[in-house]
Amino acid sequence: MPRVLFVFLDGVGLGPATVDNPLATLDLPAFERMAGGQRWTADLAPIRQPRHVVVPIDATLGLEGLPQSGTGQATLFTGENAAAAHGRHFGPYPPTTVRPLVAEASVFAQLAAAGVPPERLAFANAYPDRFFRVVEARGRWTVTTLAATAAGVRLRRAGDLAARRALPADLTGETWRRLIDPAHAVQTEAEAAHDLAALLDDHRFVLHEYYLTDKAGHSRDPARAAEVLGSLDRFFGALLDALPPDVLLVLSSDHGNLEDLGTKSHTRHPVPLVAWGPGADAFAEATSLLDVTPAVVGLWTG
Repeated sequence: MPRVLFVFLDGVGLGPATVDNPLATLDLPAFERMAGGQRWTADLAPIRQPRHVVVPIDATLGLEGLPQSGTGQATLFTGENAAAAHGRHFGPYPPTTVRPLVAEASVFAQLAAAGVPPERLAFANAYPDRFFRVVEARGRWTVTTLAATAAGVRLRRAGDLAARRALPADLTGETWRRLIDPAHAVQTEAEAAHDLAALLDDHRFVLHEYYLTDKAGHSRDPARAAEVLGSLDRFFGALLDALPPDVLLVLSSDHGNLEDLGTKSHTRHPVPLVAWGPGADAFAEATSLLDVTPAVVGLWTG
């Protein structure tokens, strides 16, 4: 049974190859490597091989309007249509109507129910103390932090980051040093990739969330998009080389955004689903956000 690393990219869709699409205009060799030499655009041809699957999947979930992070992520990480349950797309936080779903039926909760001990499940992101103060004051958990805590998966903090047992939001830690701890040591994207891969030494399932892609999309700033995607490309290039052969990498998103800098809003474009490694063919027939978590859990229960 493979170990699974799930890398979630917020706000990355597969849109037309226009001048407003940085995924079409930038040189991103690691992204192309994950897509069999193709750019991440609407023209991407699906790949369905035993150890390599790349397919576009629907993020609209049968509803009108623009997909949002709260219900999109709740759907992605539970396999249930959270947008339909709520009656519309909603974000950025999960609405009260779907918080019980996230807490009780997340990928973390389902894997624990399948017999994976919570201590063998990891959420790799590091959070500063002020994050917890804000959450406790406002009660506004993100989908991923609610899913983890409800399933008994601890959220990582500054000590984990210092011990290189967690990743900062920007991978390198430059933002952490600038805004949180001036003494924090900055690292390269390659070092971040090796730290993430190392968590698989003693975990069966590891989730990492990267949200700066969505921030860059909302900014409509080509330079910011290029900086974010360039950093991610260096990270993925090192990660693909660092992963042991028995690890399955799964990558997906919740809605489109970054692929169209011509608009500040989200898009209705499909999002990518990449599975790289043993068990990848379990994702070959996925068609929407609904299909990702069931395929992950099915690796343990199928």
